[in-house]
Amino acid sequence: MRTVTVLARTVRAEWARLWTVRSTWVLVVALTLFVAGLGALAGYDAAGGEDAGYGGLSAWEGVRFVMLFLLFGLVALSCVAAASDYGTGGIVPTLQWTPRRGVLLAGRALVVAGVSVLLAVLLLTVAAALVAVQATGLGMSLCAGSSILGDAALVVGCGSLLGIGLGFLTRSTAGSLVSAIALLVVLPLVLGNLPYESLRTVAEYLPGTNAIYVVFGEGIGEDMTIASARSTLFAWAVGGMAAGGLRLLRTDATR
Repeated sequence: MRTVTVLARTVRAEWARLWTVRSTWVLVVALTLFVAGLGALAGYDAAGGEDAGYGGLSAWEGVRFVMLFLLFGLVALSCVAAASDYGTGGIVPTLQWTPRRGVLLAGRALVVAGVSVLLAVLLLTVAAALVAVQATGLGMSLCAGSSILGDAALVVGCGSLLGIGLGFLTRSTAGSLVSAIALLVVLPLVLGNLPYESLRTVAEYLPGTNAIYVVFGEGIGEDMTIASARSTLFAWAVGGMAAGGLRLLRTDATR
């Protein structure tokens, strides 16, 4: 019972910490404007093309690509939220407030990943609504997008947990961001296009490759499936949190 009480207190503290940092608001506002702009452009193109009368489901399909931008932006938010304490020295008072490091890890993961998933769902809905309003009026069925919103929640949630884990593991905002970009963009792109089967196989198991497969249903491997892609993303999220949590629990916060 006491653990639950401490966790609830930690969640409240992490919520306040997240929203009292200027960088959080900057990232959220920038991402909102960017996603809204993408949705408006997609709606404008749909309204002026041959598919101007497409149904509500297509409005959701038309903004699938927005998920990738949400993933990159919200993983960046997660890396900053997890690692910024170490750069400012705020990790010391944070651990004085919550000396049970496992509880701190759980509280930060719940808040940051939860906020990331909620933002992804809301912003993807805004983008789809902008497409539907311009192309088909107000007739978009939100129920038609339930599977796409589920994919967005999974991709962003796993990416956010990976970013949090990298933040605690590297203890550096720059280091965690570079690591996340490498795993999500650079390595999948480079290894997946090299003429070596072994390296292409490695690329199949990277989080970026599997995120793209979940979003678009396309991958570099013939054996990839939606189930395997989702499982791989989940494994990366668990692995990232385990690696970051192990360093948080086993090493001094100032090292």
